Amino acid sequence: MKTENNSAILPEEELRLIGKFARKELSQDEIYTFSVILCDNEIDRDNERFTVPALKTLAELFVGKTGIFDHNMSSKDQNARIYATEFVTDESRKTSHGEPYCYIKAKAYMVRTEKNKDLIAEIEAGIKKETSVGCCVRTISCSICGKNIKSEGCEHQKGKVYGGKLCSFLLEDPTDAYEWSFVAVPAQKNAGVIKAFVPSKASAEAERWAEEYREELKASLLRDAGSVMPELKSSLIEDICGALSIGKLREMRDAFRQKAEKNLPLVRQLDCTHDTNEESNSEYKI
Repeated sequence: MKTENNSAILPEEELRLIGKFARKELSQDEIYTFSVILCDNEIDRDNERFTVPALKTLAELFVGKTGIFDHNMSSKDQNARIYATEFVTDESRKTSHGEPYCYIKAKAYMVRTEKNKDLIAEIEAGIKKETSVGCCVRTISCSICGKNIKSEGCEHQKGKVYGGKLCSFLLEDPTDAYEWSFVAVPAQKNAGVIKAFVPSKASAEAERWAEEYREELKASLLRDAGSVMPELKSSLIEDICGALSIGKLREMRDAFRQKAEKNLPLVRQLDCTHDTNEESNSEYKI
């Protein structure tokens, strides 16, 4: 594992994205990049959480937004800028309220200068890590009764338990993203600078085998689906396969296989109930 920065050569596409925010073409040596988890759908320290649709909207709104310190709205504290974001779903992990864990991963850059060399060193050392976001949402809903707190209010208090269910406020329908800041204690426990995984030879080999297995599953699925539902175009099934995980692909393959076996049952070549004196050998005819 290592901090994600430009110790490796940045792809041309990333340089192009960064170039959208610069007035001049920046060289590889001038740029320092790193990745940040901005926010997620877990209940935070304020007993609030972003909904999944809100995160997807915020992922778009945060592109181009500046990074500062402690939400201090001063230009002298600007130190970085987001040039790309990604909405990520981790199906292997569940939130405290039972949803798949989702978050916004952002890529940020800064220009290497004498002024910020200490900040870069602190990011590399894991000192400057925690972050927080500044944004505006149109709706804040109660997780217990669903009422809009901003317009209606309700009798429930976030952080308290009602009927065995923790009350939290749902942040929905974002209208703007202002900034993101380095802070000492973020409201969201998982927000902060993250590291990039550098694949080993073993993991690369595992990925190759996984891809080969996926192709085998897809070929088997296409074959069985064609026998069960010939009216479906193979191109449509291939598009569906491309959006499925290996586990879901296997489930669909098994479902089509069971259906195919019911529609086209296997015929035994030998049946002990037949007259053994019959010499037609019809069981072996194809």
